[in-house]
Amino acid sequence: MLKIAVKTLFALTLLGMLSGCGFQLRGVTPIPDELRTLHLQGNERSAMYQTVERTLKSSGVSLVDSAQQAPYTIELISDSLDRRSASLNTRAKVEEYELRARLRYQILDSDGEVAIPETELYTERTYDYDENSVNAKEAEEALLRKEMRQTLAGQLVRRYLSLAEQQSR
Repeated sequence: MLKIAVKTLFALTLLGMLSGCGFQLRGVTPIPDELRTLHLQGNERSAMYQTVERTLKSSGVSLVDSAQQAPYTIELISDSLDRRSASLNTRAKVEEYELRARLRYQILDSDGEVAIPETELYTERTYDYDENSVNAKEAEEALLRKEMRQTLAGQLVRRYLSLAEQQSR
């Protein structure tokens, strides 16, 4: 009985310390009221646009159809996801591929003025390639591409949230 009480006390103390220092699980970011409404502009059919849209909505941001209805507009200017060979074996066959993802964006305020100038976010991943298991490697590449889009979308949301800090200065 004493062991259970000690373990419970330890867990509660640890939890209190973590919450006291501002620790939050990744993806759980409180959205300030002034940033809860947003206009997202870009190629709605692109996978990157859809990932950013999902990430914003899951963060509690309400997306509106018109820039006049929101204090800010995120303009997705361009995105790309490229693959290149990273290393070759002795028979000149690809052993590793490198994936590179880029997202260019800017954030405008309700007057159309630039709040965050055009910026490029970037991430890359490398994976081993085995020509004997092409299907498995294609599935791995698809998963990496999805993760990379999510990484860039998460970075973009954090940059958007930094506007609240800029406003408070």
